[in-house]
Amino acid sequence: MRGRTLAGIGVVTVLVAGGVTAYVFITRPAPLTAAAQPAPPATTTVVKTTLTTSVTLNGSLGYGKATGYTGRKAGTLTWLPAPGTVVHRGGRLYTVDAQPVVLFVGDLPLYRTIDPAATPGPDVREVNANLRALGYRTAPAGDAYTDGTATALKAWQRKNKLEESGALGMGDVAVLPGEVRVDSQKAQPGAPATAELLGLTATARQVTAPVDPAQVDVALLKAGSKVELSLPDGSRAPGTVTALDSGSSADASGAPRGTGGPGGSAPGQAVTISVDDQAKVSTMDSGSVDVVVTLAHHDNVLAVPVGALVALQEGGYAVQVVAAGHARLVAVRTGMFADGRVEVAGDGLAEGQKVVTVS
Repeated sequence: MRGRTLAGIGVVTVLVAGGVTAYVFITRPAPLTAAAQPAPPATTTVVKTTLTTSVTLNGSLGYGKATGYTGRKAGTLTWLPAPGTVVHRGGRLYTVDAQPVVLFVGDLPLYRTIDPAATPGPDVREVNANLRALGYRTAPAGDAYTDGTATALKAWQRKNKLEESGALGMGDVAVLPGEVRVDSQKAQPGAPATAELLGLTATARQVTAPVDPAQVDVALLKAGSKVELSLPDGSRAPGTVTALDSGSSADASGAPRGTGGPGGSAPGQAVTISVDDQAKVSTMDSGSVDVVVTLAHHDNVLAVPVGALVALQEGGYAVQVVAAGHARLVAVRTGMFADGRVEVAGDGLAEGQKVVTVS
């Protein structure tokens, strides 16, 4: 029997049963074109890396909180330095009755007159140390008033146009922890010199940022802790925490953002941070600074994109490892999540393997 060709039908099979001829037409789909082939699953590589989580505080660059200075020398205030002035060791901080009160550097304010009758003590040591630092080398290194102290002190008085008595009264010098910057004037010439005279700050630029303890573990902000600063000009620089002030009345504008959670509640503390490289901020007096505080840091861990995790019906996670065109599930233990990646560990999982991912 002659077969019939049906356009668009594929193969014709002829069946003969009980003298009856039946035609069964079996159709086969045309082969898929390349464009219609299903796309292979996206893969990524298991990497060994460092994962870090952090929170960002909104800080401001400046010179820190000003501290008021009260004069100790009786008389009439006759001169004050202008705001912005930096006073170094040996420099004039203010004048009383037209006589300079000079800055000495130390931790102990003078509490008695330093003269030949003064017994050895830490205040005498401080005076000797300052005289030596100013170039008067006859002053001894110890805590006793000696002939060398008298010689150095008289030479220092002569240079500053003071009476060459060899004695130093409690208010004749201002003893402060270091050189200072004048932030503001608190009095005017003609006022009593024993009033609050100046607002003083450190000379190094620093960053102050409000902190909400509900969002940031303040233990991470103890003195000496390292942070990263994003400066007003867009550059980055390391910083070191110098103080955490628990009495700050900072507002919510400094609440952490990023991984630290939503802001909104008013922080009750403020952190002060020194800029490790002052050259980075030498041309900046003020500006907004992002303070990046590291919350956790894991080195040399295996990581994959979060989209590579497969939730298992029995609980936990796995990844699909692809090798030689085949995929197999490998159960994993997850660790830190950071920047769209997750720390993973599992039997047989190794750096460089390919795993299926959806992102």
